[in-house]
Amino acid sequence: EDVTLTIDTHVREDSIRLFGFQSEVERSWFRTLQNVQGVGSKVALGVLGVLSTHDLANAIALGNWAAVEQAPGVGKKLAQRIVAEL
Repeated sequence: EDVTLTIDTHVREDSIRLFGFQSEVERSWFRTLQNVQGVGSKVALGVLGVLSTHDLANAIALGNWAAVEQAPGVGKKLAQRIVAEL
């Protein structure tokens, strides 16, 4: 079965990493999350693995940092920072 992915490419001196997403919206959230201090690709993927893009948008709009905190690698302070900055 054919699958179409939207790819985000990270090039560093010692590696090239490709991240695949089901939609441009999901990739956009991945990029946006990484603009928050303390959020790298691993944490951003963790957040998107726990919350759909719709649920993440709702959590941010409602200030529901506890929903974001459910992601692996996200503690209370980081969850609060994500909600506050986005």
